[in-house]
Amino acid sequence: MSSATLIICLTGAECSGKTTLAEALAQSYGVPLVEEAARSYLADRPRYDRTDVLAIAEEQMRLECAALAGKPPLLICDTDLLVIRVWWEVKYGALPDTLRQALAEQKPRTYLLTRPDMPWVPDPLRESGGDRQGLHGRYQHLLAAAGHTHAEVRGDCQTRLATAKRKIDHWLKNHSDMRFRPKGGRVNR
Repeated sequence: MSSATLIICLTGAECSGKTTLAEALAQSYGVPLVEEAARSYLADRPRYDRTDVLAIAEEQMRLECAALAGKPPLLICDTDLLVIRVWWEVKYGALPDTLRQALAEQKPRTYLLTRPDMPWVPDPLRESGGDRQGLHGRYQHLLAAAGHTHAEVRGDCQTRLATAKRKIDHWLKNHSDMRFRPKGGRVNR
């Protein structure tokens, strides 16, 4: 049996519940959470440019690698390079080669796509409130085109968490590393 970590990444438009769901999942399963690097990086910066987005991508990868070094059976990522890709394409256009290569070299992962069906909450770091549905469509297309295993979650926080846990339990059951069981003992069948 493989000891590879099952990486679950939250992805989707701004203000679609990624962080709330990621935190709840990590707590529920008792596993590490890779936080969104952009949040801390941009906290004290009123403006940013391409160099900053590339630095954020590097930090996101560093955080994920650090979490994977502990060889957890399951890892929850608040975001990953897919979000940074969409951010870059919307803001700047074509991806730079460094980001394209980093995306190609990511470890295999499974995605939970959060539907933007919750109310918009203003935040100084959010830029795309008017086009969340368009961004959601972009994520749907990218996930399908790349052939990533993924599921969409929607509804209120409780519904999203229940749906996400059902999906993760299913993915764990089918993952080659069956040594992990969520809190409570066994994977739901």
